[in-house]
Amino acid sequence: MTGRSPIGRRRWPGGGAARSLPAALAAMLLCGGCQGWGIPDSLFLYVETDSTRTPQVELGDSEQRARRLIDEFRQVNPGVSIHVRHLPSDAFLSSTAFRSSRGLGPDLMVTRVVTALRLHQQGLSEAVTLDPERLEELEPRFLNDFRLGRQLLAVPLLAQPEVACYNRRRVPEPPRDLTDLINLSAKGLKVGLPLRLGDLYWTSSGMEANGALERLLESPSPRGGTLVISTSDRQDLLRWLNWLNNANLQQNVEFSEEAVDLVHQLEQGKLDWISCNSLWLERLGKSMGPSLGVSQLPGSPGQPARGLTRLKVWSFGTHSTPRQRELAKEFVLFTLNRLNQKRLMLFAPGNLPVNRNVLIPSKSSAVFAALADSLDRAQLISFSDPDRIETRLAWMDDILERAIVNAASPADVMKDIQAGPPAAPPSSKP
Repeated sequence: MTGRSPIGRRRWPGGGAARSLPAALAAMLLCGGCQGWGIPDSLFLYVETDSTRTPQVELGDSEQRARRLIDEFRQVNPGVSIHVRHLPSDAFLSSTAFRSSRGLGPDLMVTRVVTALRLHQQGLSEAVTLDPERLEELEPRFLNDFRLGRQLLAVPLLAQPEVACYNRRRVPEPPRDLTDLINLSAKGLKVGLPLRLGDLYWTSSGMEANGALERLLESPSPRGGTLVISTSDRQDLLRWLNWLNNANLQQNVEFSEEAVDLVHQLEQGKLDWISCNSLWLERLGKSMGPSLGVSQLPGSPGQPARGLTRLKVWSFGTHSTPRQRELAKEFVLFTLNRLNQKRLMLFAPGNLPVNRNVLIPSKSSAVFAALADSLDRAQLISFSDPDRIETRLAWMDDILERAIVNAASPADVMKDIQAGPPAAPPSSKP
């Protein structure tokens, strides 16, 4: 473990005029009255945001709530200061690598799972050992994938399931299955669907094709280039592609490449029903008020959809001093205790706890009921090989975009899938 010079940590590289005013203000606010950048008990935290277009703050989705959490940690750790910097997904790895190469890397990072695994692969984060007794409250399915023997390469923080968001004034009863969803559009109501596979994955479960799609994403790349797809998987994928093709032909169904565009159109009344990640619930709640409805995503008859749940995870930087590593571990465990997990759930809409001892108020809240049920049915893609998964997702995004935008037939789309991804990774979108 490499030590870090306090003098070298007083300013971010490219400070002064090069640092944007919002980032500077965020750092000042979240600093919590710290006395400078170089005091020994300083922690430096990087937070991955969705993109430069949608700068969602992922630590509770609110600077105010993050500051409160930090201030409470400082009450039991007097003299500790925590400095926060937000970095968009498309710049997170490169920015972290640049600063780490100069000994200026962070002590802690909050990111998506795939970013955390890439940080570990590139030597930008370190696996750590945490007190196993203090981790017993965490949901095992969220924690086990990050185990490396007795160490953890990342630690889950919050879960964000996929749900349906709709205008209750226009849609008094949300669709329960994919047939109901198409019927909804046939009645003149506007339906918005995402174009990217990660956000559209839930539709495959309604056609009982999610198993085939999961195998397609996770199967090793063959030497010959073409993918080996079983007859049953091919039939399942064709059934799903036919449903997408039918949905695309509906006059009142609109596909959008960016999730934020669907959210914006729902707010403006241009769409009546959309699928969305729960991280948008706070924004939609403020803009739509009591008109906002939230439900599970429609699946097959009698079975809600199985969507993909996003996890936000902690990673530990590589340049911490022993004291900073100790404080970083304590802060992570502090955010995972029952009280703080409950607070993040109640005061950061859309975030669900990874602490299984936190009771989700599903009986008193229809929104929490939808979130809890969606989380129970959620799938987690194995990111044991993040480069392959990201390449496959980008490849399928391109195929679906051609299929939906150019209205290609399901049979032709299936031929593209059977041919397999290109040998070189495509240029993926952030």
